[in-house]
Amino acid sequence: MEKLSLSGLEAEFRSLAEQLDVEPYYKAFHTSPQHDGTPHVEIRSGKFEFVVTERGSELERISGLDTDEVLYLLFEGVTSVMATSYELRNRKPTDDGRAVWFPYQEKLMAELRPSWGLRLKAEHKQILQKFPFGQ
Repeated sequence: MEKLSLSGLEAEFRSLAEQLDVEPYYKAFHTSPQHDGTPHVEIRSGKFEFVVTERGSELERISGLDTDEVLYLLFEGVTSVMATSYELRNRKPTDDGRAVWFPYQEKLMAELRPSWGLRLKAEHKQILQKFPFGQ
């Protein structure tokens, strides 16, 4: 069984974050609330918890996570920022922005871990089934 530690998770996060061309703010690893919408990670009952707080309120808590899952959630957020910025720089006024954003984010995640790119692609496919381009 995997021995979980915040320091071990932080080392893995920082190693992966080095590969990304994004502002240092997005490469920060937090273990306590920032209250600005930035996620932080806690350990409870031997598992990681992904927590988002803003202005003193807890907005999201996902419990019972292993290392891969919490890293996926952290980098999904970081690459989302990168992909939406990329879409803005490459915007085509007549197109749905997701046509640029989604594939770029999937590429970024796949470069970190191929399985993450595949997972995100499946999640994006589900979104597009519910909310197709042009709606």
